[in-house]
Amino acid sequence: MSSQVFDSRVNYVGESPLWHPLTDTLYWVDFPNKQLMSRKGEQTSQHTFDQMVTAIGWIDQNHLVIATETGLYRFNLDTKQTQLIVHVEHQVSSNRSNDGRADPWGGFWIGTMDNDATPNKGCFYRYYQGQLKTIITDLTIPNGMCFDKSRQRAYYADSAAQKMYWISLDAVTGWPVDEFSDSELSRQDARLFFDFSDSAVSPDGAIVDAEGNVWVSLWDGGCIVCLSPDGKELERVDTGTSRPTCPAFGGELADKLFTTSAQCGLEEAPVTANIHGTTILLNTKVKGLFEPAVNLTE
Repeated sequence: MSSQVFDSRVNYVGESPLWHPLTDTLYWVDFPNKQLMSRKGEQTSQHTFDQMVTAIGWIDQNHLVIATETGLYRFNLDTKQTQLIVHVEHQVSSNRSNDGRADPWGGFWIGTMDNDATPNKGCFYRYYQGQLKTIITDLTIPNGMCFDKSRQRAYYADSAAQKMYWISLDAVTGWPVDEFSDSELSRQDARLFFDFSDSAVSPDGAIVDAEGNVWVSLWDGGCIVCLSPDGKELERVDTGTSRPTCPAFGGELADKLFTTSAQCGLEEAPVTANIHGTTILLNTKVKGLFEPAVNLTE
């Protein structure tokens, strides 16, 4: 058996799993239901926000970064209070946030998209040292943001295009290197990493392991695929449900691989190994990396 249920609560669209290395807790969101979920051993919790929360990172033992429909916020895990860090497209009512992740330099990247997935209305932004900058434009469903610091790369996906890309980053600052004439990169400027468009699957969330391989949850693919840094498929791990959404490394040694999944669109679909929308632990031997902390110091 290649997978088992880690948390049986059903998420309409589970996303952004995050292992907090200071508390040994797995957090994730069910963003259509505005829920932040967590599990530590047998202890579970959930908190409901007044906005959708689509991506999270950790700041310290007591605080998370949460990305909502209007911006990035600091969330106190004890008091449940939120504090605005920076607005992101808060005046664009037709858009919302989507996938996001902390980078190894202490920054946080967040994607935005049209609520109806209108083509080319999405972007990726980076927040770092008090600055919010638009990095990538002309996306439809921004996903798969993850980082390989040793190779000075950021990977990302446009799920609608069914493709993954990569761009080069500065080794010191983590900003994209000045390879192009414009300060913002169109999707067409990036290098193609992997093309899924000859299949029915879409790349969703992604992470990078200790060897620099990229692990991608495949929506409608029922698996997580492992890709080498040169874009070769190395293996696939069955998730037991057809819509896994985003992987995460966790456990005390970052050697456990989790994925969130979605019930969305599968309400009437037969259950295979795992109930659709549950959070799943994959039975695979891989050495991962803990997610870095977000540094809010300007």
